[in-house]
Amino acid sequence: MTEHHLEFELPVSALRKTTDPTSLGFTTTEHLEAPPAMIGQDRAREAMELALGIPDSRFNLFVMGVPGSGRTATALAMTREAAQHRKPASDWVYTHNFEHAEEPLALELPVGRGRGFAHDIETYVMACRRELRRVFNSDAYRQRRTAALQPALSQRNQLLEALNAEARAEGFSLQGTPGGLAILPLRPGAAEQSGGAGTMTPEEFQALPPEEQQRIEENNAKVEAAASQIFPQVRTIEEGMRSLMRELDHEVAEAAVEEPSQALEKEYAGLPEVTRFLHSLRADIVAHAAILREAGVPPSDTPEEDESPTSTENDMPTPDPLDEDLREAPTVRALLRNYSINVMVGRRPDESAPVIEETNPTYTNLIGRIDIGARDGLPFTDHMMLRPGVMHKAAGGYLIIHAREMIASHSWEAVKRVARFGHIELENGSMTAGSAPGATIRPQPIRADLKIILIGDPLAYGALAEGDPDFRQIFAVRADFDVEMARDVAGEQAYAQIAGDAVRKLGFPPFSSAGVATVIDEGSRWVDDQAHISTELMDVGDLCREAGYFARRAGAPVTDASHVNTAIAARTRRESVYSDKTLDMILDGSIKISTTGAVVGQVNALSVQLVFGHPAGIPSRITARVSPGMAGVVTVERETEMSGPTHTKGVLVLSGYLAGRFAQRFPMSLSASLCFEQLYSPVDGDSASSAELYAILSALADVPISQEVAVTGSVNQRGEVQAIGGVTQKIEGFFHLCQARGLTGQQGVLMPAVNARNLMLRDDVIAAVSEGKFHIYGVSTIEEGIQILTGIPFGTLTSEGKYLAGTVAERVLTRLAYFHDRVRQTGFMGMSGSNS
Repeated sequence: MTEHHLEFELPVSALRKTTDPTSLGFTTTEHLEAPPAMIGQDRAREAMELALGIPDSRFNLFVMGVPGSGRTATALAMTREAAQHRKPASDWVYTHNFEHAEEPLALELPVGRGRGFAHDIETYVMACRRELRRVFNSDAYRQRRTAALQPALSQRNQLLEALNAEARAEGFSLQGTPGGLAILPLRPGAAEQSGGAGTMTPEEFQALPPEEQQRIEENNAKVEAAASQIFPQVRTIEEGMRSLMRELDHEVAEAAVEEPSQALEKEYAGLPEVTRFLHSLRADIVAHAAILREAGVPPSDTPEEDESPTSTENDMPTPDPLDEDLREAPTVRALLRNYSINVMVGRRPDESAPVIEETNPTYTNLIGRIDIGARDGLPFTDHMMLRPGVMHKAAGGYLIIHAREMIASHSWEAVKRVARFGHIELENGSMTAGSAPGATIRPQPIRADLKIILIGDPLAYGALAEGDPDFRQIFAVRADFDVEMARDVAGEQAYAQIAGDAVRKLGFPPFSSAGVATVIDEGSRWVDDQAHISTELMDVGDLCREAGYFARRAGAPVTDASHVNTAIAARTRRESVYSDKTLDMILDGSIKISTTGAVVGQVNALSVQLVFGHPAGIPSRITARVSPGMAGVVTVERETEMSGPTHTKGVLVLSGYLAGRFAQRFPMSLSASLCFEQLYSPVDGDSASSAELYAILSALADVPISQEVAVTGSVNQRGEVQAIGGVTQKIEGFFHLCQARGLTGQQGVLMPAVNARNLMLRDDVIAAVSEGKFHIYGVSTIEEGIQILTGIPFGTLTSEGKYLAGTVAERVLTRLAYFHDRVRQTGFMGMSGSNS
């Protein structure tokens, strides 16, 4: 190790920030309070307060954050708090529409009165039926009916008696049959007999002499002519009787329901739509009084004695004037169903606004559905078969939906319509699949007055925002849950409360201050930042629970740092199966990674791979080959379409750097090929761009790069090394490979100096650095990095535009000048088989 190397080596104190247990202010967490609902999310809290506080339909809320950040628990807690200061505005019921049965009415009632209204209507209908039975079965009604019908009955009977007398005078009898009026000849001498005993049979008629048959037929014609004159008058009288009875029954029914109707209408006098429905209901009850008073059983076809015509010797029956109406009226059961009330939204008067969380936001669960039944073998539905969804339950309050589940259920359009138009509309799309068109209805919509809170991650938000231009207008406020918070006194205290609460609920030993300090350090490690800790509080709580488990298993009185470290090691072991297999493949030579020696145009680059959510630092070999030509810097990954846009950008930056540094006196004539060796999956990101540049500089200068030092960091066109992510995992990944092969004391990692604040390394790495067995270098420029990797100074440009002989820059410039001459002299444009 040269003295220049020491200049860039990071001290042990920079490799991790640790928490002093004595600074936490407690010995154990036994008496600490439970953690607050929201921790470290001040911006999100302010956004949520804004959205929940503005009573505007556009100010719906999208709560955005990663799972485990407390986004759902916080949204529920804050929404419930807001709901305490808001009252639901209305109850809603569906009723039969007496004018258009296919369009059930949606009636709005004051909150707390929906179920009472349904009960009041049921009571009202029962009262009306009792009154109808009482009135129509009274002697007063019978007397009034008889008095009303008597003049017409007398007139009808007189006509029928006159006709009957004329028929007997001609030797005929009039008899009513199912097919109409029958005119039958009488036997000789049977004029005084009653009933049909004296009528002549067809055989008897045929046995008569022809002249007698002719006489009878002539008399029959006379009787038929008389009947044709009288029966139209009879029918007119009977129609008048029916009309008279309809008017009488309507008047009686109106009087019967007057008192209960007035009482009910007075109760709901301030609600115009309800009042209109009550008027329609009253009119329908009056119109169907004949059915309702008989409990669904039509009266006998036999006329009452006082309304029958005067008996004749032929007992000719006449129909009751009301029979026709009874046969065409609906059944009592169907009528009572029409009078039933379907309560869709019903609450107690003292309730605050509802807060509903829907975890399965399918279209039907959200909007509700229209059930289908069968009546007389045909599909059937009505207002009583409308079923509420969670939007009905949340009407006047708040509905919390998980965005990913909503997207997966294809129910965004349902949410959008309610949020945009402010009402819930049951439609054919919410009906049972396969329902017949004849069974469809279109209920009136219900006003939602609803605030919707969507909870999701950035991907879900992006999908909705890009997929629908209305999304941002409807969800005007976004509350972003950060993945990290400041590692200050408040943050550390919150971690202590989380730790104490986690083990307290499970009956595990309380945390010691040292145990909490270790959890805090791990929280910084999760976000790769010494100044911040993770806000993925579910994961923090899980770690605490796992540590408490190991403490209880060991019989320890407290959960200490050792138990936290045991939990961390156990978790790492569980989650590193596949990354360990990669390490094994490197160790057995299947994947070629050198950790000793030096090679021209070859560098060990570091990356982080997420293997089923577990981050693991994995070293990769990058090689570079250069030759005269005009192709510039080309990557195998880009040519094979395995390179993502960010990686491609990083490679293009290399050309800018080389041109700015070495192509000021002559055009750069270079073809350089870069390759991630043994990488068979897509590559993206620019964290390997500095390693790629080191490989090209090594190949051009023909100087070997140490394989004992791995590299991470991006670079810009000015040669400045820039920050990257996952630096802690990357360092540990290379360290574990070197450790497995045996530490030489020369091995280490070259990283951006600006990333020093992100280091949160494990104890074994820090111990190796402390003992001089492993080294971590922080550089700010490519020039600093190449010197560490090659042991040769990069070189400084003199006033004559030259570099000192033997420096990396001088060797690169000389090589590029040679390439330029070759291209100019030969016109060679491609890669050669030359060195490097």
